Amino acid sequence: MPTQTAVAKAVSFCLFAISSVSVSSIAAAQDTGVDNDVERIEVTGSRIKRTDMENASPVVVIGADDIEKGGFNSVQDVLGNLSQNSGGSMTQQEVHGFTPAASSVNLRGVGAGRVLTLINGKRVPKYPFGAGGSDSFVDTANIPMGAIERIEILTTGASAIYGSDAMGGVINIILKKDINETTFKYRVSDTHDGGYQNNQFSLMTGVSNDTSNLTFFLEYEDREALKGTDRPDWGTDVIPGNYFAGYSSYGAGLVNANTGDQVLGLSAQECEARGMIPLSGGGCGYDRSKQRDFMPEQKRYSTMVNFTKELNADHTWYSRLDYTHSETYTEIESSAIGDDMMFSVDGDKVSINSAKFGLSQTFDKTTGFGGDFAGLADGDYFYKRRMTELGPRTSSFTTNNFSFVTGLEGYLTDNIEYDTSWSVARQKVDGLSGGSPTYQGLFDYLTSGENGQSFLDVVDPNAAEMLNYEESSEGQSTLSVFNFGINGDAWELPGGSIGYAAGVEYSKEWFYDKSDSISSQGGIIGKGGSSASGERDQYAVYAEVALPLMDQLTATLAGRYDYYDDASDVGGEFSPQVAIEYRPVDSLLIRALYAETFRAPDMQKLFGEPIHGFTTVVDKPRCDAYGECDKKESINSVRGPNENLEAETGKNYNLGVVWGYEGFDISLDYWVVEIDNIVSAPTSQYILDNASEFADNIIRDENGQLKLINSQFMNMSSRDTAGIDFAVAYTFETAELGDFTTRLEGTYLTKWESKISDSAPVEDGLDDDGSVPKLRANWNFGWQKDDFSTNFLVKYTDGMHGYYESLFIDMGLDEFYDVTVDSHIEVNWMASYYITDQFKLSGGVNNLFNQDPELDGTDPNWPHFPRAFYNAVGREYYLTFEVTF
Repeated sequence: MPTQTAVAKAVSFCLFAISSVSVSSIAAAQDTGVDNDVERIEVTGSRIKRTDMENASPVVVIGADDIEKGGFNSVQDVLGNLSQNSGGSMTQQEVHGFTPAASSVNLRGVGAGRVLTLINGKRVPKYPFGAGGSDSFVDTANIPMGAIERIEILTTGASAIYGSDAMGGVINIILKKDINETTFKYRVSDTHDGGYQNNQFSLMTGVSNDTSNLTFFLEYEDREALKGTDRPDWGTDVIPGNYFAGYSSYGAGLVNANTGDQVLGLSAQECEARGMIPLSGGGCGYDRSKQRDFMPEQKRYSTMVNFTKELNADHTWYSRLDYTHSETYTEIESSAIGDDMMFSVDGDKVSINSAKFGLSQTFDKTTGFGGDFAGLADGDYFYKRRMTELGPRTSSFTTNNFSFVTGLEGYLTDNIEYDTSWSVARQKVDGLSGGSPTYQGLFDYLTSGENGQSFLDVVDPNAAEMLNYEESSEGQSTLSVFNFGINGDAWELPGGSIGYAAGVEYSKEWFYDKSDSISSQGGIIGKGGSSASGERDQYAVYAEVALPLMDQLTATLAGRYDYYDDASDVGGEFSPQVAIEYRPVDSLLIRALYAETFRAPDMQKLFGEPIHGFTTVVDKPRCDAYGECDKKESINSVRGPNENLEAETGKNYNLGVVWGYEGFDISLDYWVVEIDNIVSAPTSQYILDNASEFADNIIRDENGQLKLINSQFMNMSSRDTAGIDFAVAYTFETAELGDFTTRLEGTYLTKWESKISDSAPVEDGLDDDGSVPKLRANWNFGWQKDDFSTNFLVKYTDGMHGYYESLFIDMGLDEFYDVTVDSHIEVNWMASYYITDQFKLSGGVNNLFNQDPELDGTDPNWPHFPRAFYNAVGREYYLTFEVTF
């Protein structure tokens, strides 16, 4: 094994390189006395440089070695495994969503957009497409693994330090720099059951002289898709044990719109000939999941150039240029057509209608549409049809990330350090989707020819090609930031010198998100589109001071004022923070923290265009007044932006203890996160059910009939979470047997409550439907002797309530179906060996025992397991070759 310098050893110690991923930084509390020979460093959560890794703000540190020992494929895998990721992850498994090419984490369950993500302490732009069409977040899917030196995760809110978004914590990804050697690495992985093979190549090299360093990094990844057919037990609509599992009835048939009964269809032989499934009650079914991808195909290129130059003894110039290009491709089932086109029989005539776009044409009932309506009574009908002739629906996304930062750092005086920088970052995403027809295109096809076309007949290839509309979308998000800050020591107090940091910051953010004109108008059957654009300026001033009141007691005060110049009602927000560190003995730290946080409204919610649609509701106010409780079909609804949104606000509390003694370390933190004024868009039915609260959102005609429901975004919700983070570790070094490390860390939730509005009842996520696991934990055991090391990582996710548990209990279905999700254990194993000082060979097995994800028998959504916590990858083998010279 190559020998390490003293500096390298110190860094390794600070980063706990011998531990595995998701381990709290729980080193022994250190002496508060300042040694001028010890380098002071800035740790995420404070701008004051210190000699202690541990302070009042709990920080999880994951080094590059930790990532390797965990066996993870991506940054998202690393972050998703954090026990503090209580709300689970939005991953690339969301193949039906707005953002199948992106991913994010949900620390403390506050939502992905309320976790601040930094690279080298600098903000990065939001993903230009919103999760769910409207929720902004930072994409973690395209951050190159090989360039990472460490990841620091601050697990408390920190708006007093970083401003907006840091309500549930901060993820700071630190990239490598000052490299003086060349390392080539190749990693290949494959799965036991097939699919999802991954090849990664990376090159890191650097040159330097007495005053300068140039570091260059290049990484390429080529990953196969994980298709539904690769996992037949999960890639099917019929999953045993799930109440809702069943083939789609959208095969091919003609349906009475009033009764829902099929009045005309294909024979069993015709169903099978078209790749569909005859249903026992008649009609053709369709196994949608066989066409779905669990994970998309992805290709990615990443490069980084980092340059530092000492201008003189007091000043250093630094700059970094990053670029990533990625392409993802995914498939889902062929599109389905239902009551998008209605057929009305009246006497000897049949008319085709699409009310949404005012399309209508009438034919003779006996000959029109192949005579399908010849024997039918007056009334409304529609075809239920799977468009298999168009093939699967496809989505491809091309992402280009670019960032540049340059700045100066050094000393203004012997006691005052400074750092000033300017950065610009841009993320551009282009999307193409196919496999769906437009309303106009389908209408033109069905009405073509003298008598129109029967929709039960096979669509010929030429017509299918014309029906297959390729929709496009384009989004771009750009962020430019200027920052100037200083830090140093001031007057003496009984416990030592006062440490301080202060600075100013200016940023400009702008974005656009646009779909093609037909998509934006809602002209594609089963799909939607959006368009939005906007910009805003933000100004901030911040200060932080550490007061050593006694040798053992330090109080840290921080505050930041942010002002937003945009269309919202945010204006200015002041965020204070107070923290206490008490060290009664050198090995023991007792800490407490209170912080107020805020989040400026998403620009998607401020500047997006209204999305018009139709909804089905029960008009509860009329029901209460007149007893008219019928369903109201196709009521106009609009969901749109609100330029009068205010900032979301929150509070964080943390009380903890850290103790270390002779290789034995313990940390325990109790935390509380409270968020109010959350921006939400209530459903149309919720607005009607609470009409007195939302009177201005309900529009009626002169007869009192519903005309429009406005579900505009508004500040209306709240969320409270609380829990305990714990970590216990022991390191045992021997001369003969080598070094042993073991570590157990986890998060236990004690509270998970939310309210959709002030007047709504509290929803308890720990006891109600569709909840989260109370406990997530990781246990690591590692052994190292000479040039060989190995590590086991055991990941535990507690059981949780089912999606519709209470409904199943009320209906008596709990006698036949499991209404809870079982707990889950996975084991990762890895080993590495230095064949020579320059050549290292590593390998391992993730999910060693090939554990399946845990089924939720009450979840109506495919794949019927909680995708925020589980996947269907299964056992995965990997091998890594690394050469350094």
